[in-house]
This record gives sequence, C-alpha cells and structure tokens, in this order.
Amino acid sequence: MPDPLSHQPASAAGYVKYVQKYSGSVHTLSSLLLGQGTEAEEATARTFAVLYEPYLQKRLDPLALSRNAYRECIQQCSRLTQTYKPIYANMLSWENRIVQALRYGLQLPLPEISAILQRSVPDLKAQLRQVREQMAAQKNLLPKSSLTAG
Repeated sequence: MPDPLSHQPASAAGYVKYVQKYSGSVHTLSSLLLGQGTEAEEATARTFAVLYEPYLQKRLDPLALSRNAYRECIQQCSRLTQTYKPIYANMLSWENRIVQALRYGLQLPLPEISAILQRSVPDLKAQLRQVREQMAAQKNLLPKSSLTAG
C-alpha cells in the first residue's frame, strides 16, 4: 500500500527500488566497459534515465528488469565510446569486451548473457573461447620483468 503522505506515485517509488537494486551492477558493467571515471557514471545515470518512462508505463517486463538495465547500459556505453576515446583501444573488440564484462566481470551465467545479448549459448561459448585465446596471446606479448627477488 502506498504511503498516503508520499508525494511520489507508487510506481515512481518502485522505480527508486529498481534503481537501488541494479545501480551497483550497472555501474560495474559501465566501469568494465569504459573504465573508472565520469564516463562510467554518465552511462549509469543515462541508463536509468532512459528506462524511467518505460518503467512507469509498464512497458518493461517485470521478470526481465536486470536484462533491460544491462542492455540499456551497453547501448549507453556504446554511444559514449563514440564520443570518448576508449581506454582499451588496442585490446579486445567492443563485442568481445561486452561478453568478457558480462561473464568474467559480473559473473553472469551463459543463459542470462544469451538473453541479454539475444545470442545463442553456443555462439557465446565460441566467442568466450576466442576472448581467452586473445587475452592469453596478449599476455604472452607483454615484456617479462627482469627483476628477481633477492
């Protein structure tokens, strides 16, 4: 039952709970994709600003609220990478960074990632294998330290 003294409609109060529940993981995703800083914070804020109206109009599936937040976050981060210089420019491709962030950063299960990205699990497995191989190759290209413990 809504608080009769509240100035917010019940649905707006529900949105506050939605933001509180998912803002940490959405900020983590934006930080993994954009790096720590104002760009990640901007992507997080834009994500929830864009989802506000659809939430109030009940156009968001209540069972897929996290998926909606992650999808919108990825779109916002993608837009921001077109504006700002990406910090990982010479590393993984944008698509690989998204999959890497969802799987290894947020530690989401493959079926959840599949639902977020609307791709099949076998395709994601193949892409993750490619990401691991690419990261291993890049790690092998790094110079070895000549310092020894003494």
